[in-house]
Amino acid sequence: MSAGSVAAFPTRSRHMNRWWYVVTGFLTLLFGTSTVNVLFNVVGGPMAAEFGWERSVISNGLSIETVLVGISIVALGILIDRYGPKAPSVSMALTFGIGFMGLSVLPNNQMLFYLACVVMGAGSGAVNPIVHATVVSAWFQDRRGVALGTLMAGLGACGVLMPFLANWVLELAGWRLTCLVIGAMCTVIPVAVYLFVTRMPAEHEGERKAARDEGRVIGESLWTVARKYRQFWLLSVSIFLVSSATFGLMSQVVPMTTDKGIDKAVAVSVLSVLSLSSLLARLLVGYLLDRFYAPVIAAIIFALCATGVAMLIISAEVGLLFVGAALIGLGLGAEGDVAAYMTSRYFPKHSYGRVLGFVYFLYALGAASGMFLLGQIFAATGSYRAGTIPIVALVAMSIVCVLLMGPYRFTLDHRETEEATGDGAAAKPSADIGR
Repeated sequence: MSAGSVAAFPTRSRHMNRWWYVVTGFLTLLFGTSTVNVLFNVVGGPMAAEFGWERSVISNGLSIETVLVGISIVALGILIDRYGPKAPSVSMALTFGIGFMGLSVLPNNQMLFYLACVVMGAGSGAVNPIVHATVVSAWFQDRRGVALGTLMAGLGACGVLMPFLANWVLELAGWRLTCLVIGAMCTVIPVAVYLFVTRMPAEHEGERKAARDEGRVIGESLWTVARKYRQFWLLSVSIFLVSSATFGLMSQVVPMTTDKGIDKAVAVSVLSVLSLSSLLARLLVGYLLDRFYAPVIAAIIFALCATGVAMLIISAEVGLLFVGAALIGLGLGAEGDVAAYMTSRYFPKHSYGRVLGFVYFLYALGAASGMFLLGQIFAATGSYRAGTIPIVALVAMSIVCVLLMGPYRFTLDHRETEEATGDGAAAKPSADIGR
């Protein structure tokens, strides 16, 4: 690494080691957005049984929440680039908690259930990786892939631990108290982190505030980025497609498995294996991103994910279900790392929040679309088997998009690469992949 690159690194905090931003971000994501998906898997059945609702009511509510998640992330990304991470994140986290804990007093009214899902979704941008990925990407340039991978592992850890925690509280006190207890944890922890820890490097904040004092917003707008960088659409579409296959499928793992005559405890274990695999994948992918060309890493893992999708849907053999879940977890774990890392390598640093916010919006939209697709397939055929071909096809198209990204446009210290002075269309990776 050149001396110039080292000199360009942000000055580290005098009061806090930069790894604390990773650790506290991990903790926030441990009680973050993945909790909603896991909780609906676990308490959706008892909730629907108590109210006499069809299974589709719960999945529709989750789809509504997921769409609002995307909108919330886009809004928060824009606000972070303009005002910094603290103020907008605290208010959104509180909104999320109100909706979450509101489920504990829900009457038998589907419209109020959907309203609670709307409120959760509107504030859930703050319990997604967008804030922490923006902060960590700004603080880490020499080990950015590892830092982002460790951060994103919080999502996987949530998927591993939360099903057992939710099941334990459910058996102890019912689904209402489960929503109250877990909802409170998912509110207090993120709010405390945002209030007392989260911040950008002083240099970054100084540039942002200087721009505001001059009456302008630093960084390029989403519209400008969308017109200027073809990689914006390739990355967005790729994440949308693979999210439709992985996150959408994840929401149906427990019912999909029990419908095959397999015990619910085994089904929950399959879901946990998927989440554990995604946790390990985030750590592995973060390490690989620091050393190899990100689009190729993504393509390989997405291909393995497509194989897992077919295995999980078609097979009734418990061993193959666990293998399929592990392969899907690889893809699920890679998505967030790839999106966060590639955003930092293809787009300007002061547009990072809004670009990643839009990419995560399509991630959430893809998840909602995948859940809707599987729900409709099940309603029409009474089985998820017919969804194998379209879901695998989505992953295949995602691989094509990511392989068309071309060379990195920005170095690790946010300088524009030589390849980027043209149109960035060349297919070879840039020379500083391992830097």
